[in-house]
Amino acid sequence: MNVSKKLLPVVFSAAIAASFLGCSSDTISPVEDTSGASSELKTTYSMLYYYYYLADTELGELSTYVDNPLNVYINPAYADVADVITMFYAMSDKLTRYFPSAYYESLVQLLTESDVESKSFGMEVDSSLGVKYVYKEGPAVSAGIQKRDHILAVDGNQFETLSELDSYLESIENRDSFLFSLERDNLTYEVSMTRTQLNVPTVYVDTLSDVPIIRVTEFTNTTNGYEDEGTLREFKDALEATAGANSTILDLRGNGGGYVSICTQMAGELLSNNDTIIYERSWEPEHNRRSDNTTGYLASGDGIGKGRYYVLMLDSNSASCSEIFAAALTSNLKTPIVGTNSFGKGIGQLYLTTETKGICGITSVLFYDKDGYSYHTYGFVPDIYEPDSLEALHKAVELAKTGSYSRTEGYSSEMQPYWASPKTLGKKSTSIDPEEYMQDALRGLAIVDFK
Repeated sequence: MNVSKKLLPVVFSAAIAASFLGCSSDTISPVEDTSGASSELKTTYSMLYYYYYLADTELGELSTYVDNPLNVYINPAYADVADVITMFYAMSDKLTRYFPSAYYESLVQLLTESDVESKSFGMEVDSSLGVKYVYKEGPAVSAGIQKRDHILAVDGNQFETLSELDSYLESIENRDSFLFSLERDNLTYEVSMTRTQLNVPTVYVDTLSDVPIIRVTEFTNTTNGYEDEGTLREFKDALEATAGANSTILDLRGNGGGYVSICTQMAGELLSNNDTIIYERSWEPEHNRRSDNTTGYLASGDGIGKGRYYVLMLDSNSASCSEIFAAALTSNLKTPIVGTNSFGKGIGQLYLTTETKGICGITSVLFYDKDGYSYHTYGFVPDIYEPDSLEALHKAVELAKTGSYSRTEGYSSEMQPYWASPKTLGKKSTSIDPEEYMQDALRGLAIVDFK
């Protein structure tokens, strides 16, 4: 589904409207020629000036950041961009950060693709050696393996558990081709498969007590079988595969987010024409000035999953785009939530590449639900709290079978742990390592754009 974006003169409640005041900023100046400032520092300063949502109050003059004035210890490997790293570290937002060129390739993969398995047969196997999933592309589907087939042996060796099979495969380093013996409907067959490098799927379909479960692990572009809008296309496949179901469970536990454009289109597939998915307030350059606008994401047409009863599952690692998705469903459909409190990330990042292949991740967007309320730092309170993974799934099935329970909870009144401790500036004894920053990026992604 295409989601329309409209620039809106939105009217919010008085308490929320105050946070939307202000437009163009004259409190800080764009980059001027500053003696001693590197080209990379000038470039990244301009990016912060135009896009960083707290630049008005936090970004000083360019000269403030020349020669690492905070006297923070920087890994010597990044000495040439120490001033840039320090400038970004001085911003209070935890997810506004700079990644040196050494992390370019790994970060691009993180931001644009699903996880990659270096030696994969293109299938998932359960603990008792039953085939749980067969990827859209890979050796398994090419060999004709199907879901619910059972692995009897590999290279003539029999195994009782998945861990035994994994240990055997890992012990073979000098070849990648193996002979599998499998069983289907009491018939045995053999196939030869060669493991290879594959992107993994991001959407999985299961059934429990005749209730479909669609599990989404992230919202990304390149996935198994799809090079563009992968998670969206997988999700539409899942909706079509479960067409006719009255109720469906949407499991976003552990989903740290991804692309805003993908998750909003996915939410639109469950809604009615012109339903509001989310509002965003974004900062960007306009006529050589820093400006902010409020935009609404609206469903364009009725979604292919419209009309079903949905139950949503979240946990403390459901972040960013998972919460945008949740805001769309809870605001429009009163969809109940089972699990634990979500992560509480209602901000989005713009990722910009410099000429040196450094990458700036800049928080440039604030998200609000259709009623103008923010869930940032607080997250979604579940209607049914259940920390046990399997028990939560059974409770979600119970709700799905009733088909009538509506959401009664809202957003938490308590700041979630990640946000409760403020970002602090280190001094001489503190080392800032961009690799730690990159790992922290896994905590929640709401990618507005990457260019």
